[in-house]
Amino acid sequence: MDQKDEERRTLGFLLRDTSRLIRRLFVQCARERGLPLNRSEASVLVHVEREQGMSQAQLAEQLDLEAISLVRLIDSLQEAGLIERRPHPHDRRIRTLWLTEAARPVLKQVMAVRRHVRAQALAGISTAEQEKLFDLLVAVRGNLARQARRGSAGGMQDGEEGQPRSKVA
Repeated sequence: MDQKDEERRTLGFLLRDTSRLIRRLFVQCARERGLPLNRSEASVLVHVEREQGMSQAQLAEQLDLEAISLVRLIDSLQEAGLIERRPHPHDRRIRTLWLTEAARPVLKQVMAVRRHVRAQALAGISTAEQEKLFDLLVAVRGNLARQARRGSAGGMQDGEEGQPRSKVA
């Protein structure tokens, strides 16, 4: 295996490139099916559907977006009649997000595209292997989330560049 192939077998590269390809396939399928949203708007709808009444700040954090970028997405979805902002019951500075009835059929289209993309991504992988893959990714995500909450890189010392040399990062 040459150096370039070795670099492409790192966890960071594989996760990032897989994510890029999934996003690309989602956009392609959405376009073919006439979905009236871009990928970012679809993501906002899915997150709001999961947690109706969440604040814009909570959603920005979940999507890892700057507030101004999210506001533009929400404005677009609100103009399309798919989302509405409501005042928070106890804090007038906070706006909560809710799906409208018009969003339901659009959300069904989004979910159909997501199912198709998932099927394409996992084609040829047994159910047992898929479950193992998800279990491993959940574990990796948990490890990283714990480190993020601690606010440290896990005690890495200056000059310590990923010892031992494994195909993890």
